[in-house]
Amino acid sequence: MTTIRPLRADEQALLSQATLGNINWAGPRYALDDVMNTPTIAHYVAADEGLVAEDGGPVGVVWLRFFPADDPGYGFVEESIPELSIWVAEGHRGRGLGGQLLDGIVALAREKDMPGISLSVEKGNPARHLYERHGFLPAGDGYDSGTLVLRF
Repeated sequence: MTTIRPLRADEQALLSQATLGNINWAGPRYALDDVMNTPTIAHYVAADEGLVAEDGGPVGVVWLRFFPADDPGYGFVEESIPELSIWVAEGHRGRGLGGQLLDGIVALAREKDMPGISLSVEKGNPARHLYERHGFLPAGDGYDSGTLVLRF
């Protein structure tokens, strides 16, 4: 049985693995050392809010991170809107877990009066359909086509 709980501050190793999984969604392109030694990727190995799905251990995680305008993430929209990262372990995909995690983090963001959530998704990534089903829309002119935002 899968349960969802808050992300703990000491779970950077989970965020490292999840970030590696996210950037390698289309196949091996990066190693864990690349995640830790590339500043534009390494700053995702931290969270301001997050949730973990467990089934005998972590099998998924979703987290939000606020970025400053002078050091933005790939899906940066504005400083008041956190960027979302989400990862589900390979053997647990296609079972609705990503949707559960996404619903949970959206509820948490609304509860904390955040104005929205942004994210970046590469062209061809099937996860884009999940985001669109949950109301994420293109950020608009001036943003990369992979930058999506859900405003509350």
